[in-house]
Amino acid sequence: MSTAVVYHKQLGDTLLLQPALARLAAQDHEPVTLYTLPGHRPLVELMPGVQWGERAGYFASAFKRVVALDQGSQSLLKSLRLRARHRLLLTRAEVYIRWYHRLLFHACRSENLNDIYVARFYFDAVGGAASDTFTSPKLHAPPPEWVQPEISATNAVIINPASGWERKSWTVEGWRSVIRSVLAMDLGPVFVSSGTSEWHQRMGREICEGFPASQVRNLAGQTTLRGFLALLARATITLTVDGAASHISQAFGRPTVVLFGPSKTRMWHYETPQNRAIHASEFSTEALPPTALIPPERIIDEMQLVLASPTKQQIRED
Repeated sequence: MSTAVVYHKQLGDTLLLQPALARLAAQDHEPVTLYTLPGHRPLVELMPGVQWGERAGYFASAFKRVVALDQGSQSLLKSLRLRARHRLLLTRAEVYIRWYHRLLFHACRSENLNDIYVARFYFDAVGGAASDTFTSPKLHAPPPEWVQPEISATNAVIINPASGWERKSWTVEGWRSVIRSVLAMDLGPVFVSSGTSEWHQRMGREICEGFPASQVRNLAGQTTLRGFLALLARATITLTVDGAASHISQAFGRPTVVLFGPSKTRMWHYETPQNRAIHASEFSTEALPPTALIPPERIIDEMQLVLASPTKQQIRED
């Protein structure tokens, strides 16, 4: 019998579970079943060691254990609908565990996050052999049919200028300056992609305004999740603020530069020669400075370092 994991958070947070889920799968000698938000299914289908939890299987499935990795109501209800020998609630802090959790789970446990890389936190928290080696999250290559024909370029520079939190965003004029430098370097077309909210789409339009459509294209709100994953997997480089795009790009082994402002780099970034971060604290004494303080020249410098790196990670095909 295998393990079911229940988790209802944002897309990037879900991807950061992959090393922990693969560790659990290795213990069971079969894939972990992940129950999460329905819209995350394309991402889950690419996660090694993980299989999608079908809605119809809630009552029929039986598991050795169910591990809830967040204490929200959706995860609580789904955990209770799964048949299992053992139910564990694992949280990032004791304060999240309520009295009723102890009635509904066989065990409740908290681990101290201690500002470490979140993917490493979950990997350590689920336990395993002392010889297990942590590696950053990985994704299989998307199948060819996920590529949207209108954005099929394999040598594009992807700019993801916004995340779910508006204060993480960089400036429109900053991105326009970076695009001008990228076009001068002849790295291929530039695709600007972000979410579907009104401010995401407005920002995309403003960044792309005035550039030739053959060189710079606004994709804000125009991609499916499958199309977005395929786009990141084939990119020359991704330039992005802290968010899901940064984690996905690195998981595909693609060159990535990430801009940080009011969030902690050590928790949300895994540094490699091809995955580099710039934090606004380099240019401010504020504890959580705005991303807008990062100058365009710094991004171009990091981009050149990443592209010149001799370390060439590959997308997983297995």
